[in-house]
Amino acid sequence: MDNRILDALSAIRDTFGDAVYYNATTSRNLLADLAPDLQKERIQITHFLEMGGFFPLKYADKEYDVVRSRLIEQFVVTFSVHRNIAEWVIDIFGKLLGFGSDADGAVYAPPKEPTGKPLIGDKLPKKKKQPTAEVAVKEPRPMGVAIPASATKQSNPAERFSADYHTVAITRDGFVKAVGLNEDGQCNTITYDWRDMAAVSAGAFFTVGLRADGTVIGTGRNDFGQRDFLGWREVVAVSAGVRHTVALRADGTCLSAGQNKHGECNVRHWRNIVKVIAGNACTFGIKKDGRVLVSGQNDTGDLQVSHLNGVADIAYGGPGRVIALLSDGRIARVGQENHMRRNFTLYKNVKQISAAPDYFAGLMENGTVKLLAYFWTDCGTEAATADWKGITAIAAGRYHILGRKKTRLIGAMLHPDISKDKGQLNVTRWEM
Repeated sequence: MDNRILDALSAIRDTFGDAVYYNATTSRNLLADLAPDLQKERIQITHFLEMGGFFPLKYADKEYDVVRSRLIEQFVVTFSVHRNIAEWVIDIFGKLLGFGSDADGAVYAPPKEPTGKPLIGDKLPKKKKQPTAEVAVKEPRPMGVAIPASATKQSNPAERFSADYHTVAITRDGFVKAVGLNEDGQCNTITYDWRDMAAVSAGAFFTVGLRADGTVIGTGRNDFGQRDFLGWREVVAVSAGVRHTVALRADGTCLSAGQNKHGECNVRHWRNIVKVIAGNACTFGIKKDGRVLVSGQNDTGDLQVSHLNGVADIAYGGPGRVIALLSDGRIARVGQENHMRRNFTLYKNVKQISAAPDYFAGLMENGTVKLLAYFWTDCGTEAATADWKGITAIAAGRYHILGRKKTRLIGAMLHPDISKDKGQLNVTRWEM
């Protein structure tokens, strides 16, 4: 067995843990990134994963030899490969996991096809393993909010970043950086798989990334299947909510994954959509004509959108806390919430809106940031952003707010309790 394929598989295991083996497509993509020259080996290893062979092999314990023999036979019959290739692929995982007949550290010679051509190339450099943090299971937290931007290769990907208890951004080189709370692995984006990205979106305790090729990946909590993106293709925009994810495809249709208790994922029948916004237990879709569709929890009638026209964006801060940005730069209220401490008619020339559970922030055409509305008490947004100028994008978090200025991010904490600072503002050195 060539040690270079072990390095690639070990990097996958160390970064993602055993969960990666549930998804053969993800594994195939990771192997393609980590070992681009090993095409035939990637195909065979993917076959093994598609067959579900990893888990029987891992948990075989004392029955390892019996399970291994059965898997080899099944591999040969199912995929019509030469027996020594099946043995090599299966023994890779024995070596990788440190058990069975390969637990003594022996290195197997690379197998050969019946033609005698070697399967392993000679020019692939080794890839460094990527560290991973311990992932602790915690209760759900408030949702993250993403900045609207075009998700195309030609657009500037750094115009899209996200913020709540963690901050995520695409840097100038197309990689994704993340800082802040990482108890659920939502900041584990420093891997080969998170490169050449077009957009990112931060959920409550997970992160979703859109690649330039239209596929979608994620990291963090997946307790409701909010990161089950198998088969997603031709995606041009993503939005991560609290327990679900929605995506917009190039043809104007939508995809969804995650909790659907309130119908928040019932969006696959939507057509002619140009923008999607995932909330807590609801989803908004903006159509080409500026009308809005909504699906999800609407027990108190808060999600009344039928009266809206010419909508450019929706900002969702929670049940009853929703506003719309109109194409002419004005703000419109959604629903019947009467606790907003501002008169929206005072604001014009609004370029972008962003919502947190307790306030709405607006980016004005002149590059300043305004507090559009707040609930119960002023959270300090207006004072924190009073001297901000030349801002091109904003993201409102529950306890902090971020703005993009030229090629840098700036931010401010909004809560006096120091325990709310999870390092989500450690972004000053990021080159956008």
